[in-house]
Amino acid sequence: MSGLLPLDRRISGNALLKLSSELVGRVASFVLTLWAARRLGEADFGLYNYGLALGFVLAQLADMGLQVLIAREVAVFGRQARPLVQQALRLKVVLSLPVLGLLWWLLAGRAPLVQAGLLALGVAMLGQTFLEFAAYVFRGQQALQEEARLLAVARLLTAGLGGVVLWLDGGLAGLGFATLAAVTLTTGWAYWRLQQAGWLGAFKGQRPAAGAPLWPWETVLRQAVPLGVAIFLSIAYTRLAIFLLAYRLDEVAVAEYSAAHRLVEPMQIVPAALLAAVFPVFSGLVHSDPRQARRLGLNTTVLLALAGVGLALFFWLAAPLLIMTLYGEAFAGSVAVLRFLGLSALPATINYGLTHFLIARGQQLFSSLYVGLMLFFHLALSWWLIPTQGAAGPALSVVAAEGILFLCCLLTLALTKPGKVPANGG
Repeated sequence: MSGLLPLDRRISGNALLKLSSELVGRVASFVLTLWAARRLGEADFGLYNYGLALGFVLAQLADMGLQVLIAREVAVFGRQARPLVQQALRLKVVLSLPVLGLLWWLLAGRAPLVQAGLLALGVAMLGQTFLEFAAYVFRGQQALQEEARLLAVARLLTAGLGGVVLWLDGGLAGLGFATLAAVTLTTGWAYWRLQQAGWLGAFKGQRPAAGAPLWPWETVLRQAVPLGVAIFLSIAYTRLAIFLLAYRLDEVAVAEYSAAHRLVEPMQIVPAALLAAVFPVFSGLVHSDPRQARRLGLNTTVLLALAGVGLALFFWLAAPLLIMTLYGEAFAGSVAVLRFLGLSALPATINYGLTHFLIARGQQLFSSLYVGLMLFFHLALSWWLIPTQGAAGPALSVVAAEGILFLCCLLTLALTKPGKVPANGG
């Protein structure tokens, strides 16, 4: 037990640091959301959220799980993972090119200013994945102060520039380009920090030590693709409601759902902060000390469950007050949406940890399969509920879908053994 105390203090310190950073950044982002809802109006606010959702989903095709894979490998191999970091970054650049083409094609035919704003938002979301890639390298080192600083500055700068543009009546297009400028500046700073830390420099003829990951391209892809599929499907799952509501109803329904979702989404900072600290430690313990890994996983799951219960109760009781105070009478339809999305916080918060544990155990393929099942179920149930329940239909579907993911992950973790993480292309 005494051997766990330093580990617990380190995890707690990193989690608190990440949580503080996320709180600052998320508050800034939420203030921008409220300001945008009032300045843009319902229709343009719906388009704004549509642009963010489209860019966010497509941008994951340029990541394909590379950032999570890198965090795991840096946690296991330390500085010897530098060749893999550089290799993954080159692959990420190549994957970004078709994403840009796809984004341009999907937005063709819209009014010029609307197209420009949505395209800027989409490119900004793509740039955000490069920023997160750099942040995850630092996460793998458990240098969460670097990750926290980078991501907080990006959100603060986005909120600041976006708020000024909205105050100047820049509209949707102005807000899109302000977001792109903020992400571009912060991403440039992030890669300067990586360069300074020695992750992007040449090896000066030194050969990597024995045991360092020297994966060929096909091995990188084989390890990354299941992660990428799971992440892509998970993000598509969180944004699916917006696309379905836009197709089956209108921008007003999108705005009602988005208003509630923007209140629940920042609550992810609790599991995100905890797992940012736990994931690299758990990854290192899975094979070296399985008993300690199980104890860490159980403690983490209990904390996530307690947080989920608190969030579910809070949103169920406070939904009317929050919607009317923050958005006004025009968004009254968001009350039911917020209650159901808040109820889903209990399984969703726990699932955040369970899916990370699967990845750390080298079982990312299971994660991909389960998230795909959850997405299909959510699509079918939402499609059936939207005509009668409106914007609340997809929110109700989320509760059921998260319950399915919880059962699948829990049974897999309980009944299977960890997979092996390859080294030297094995």
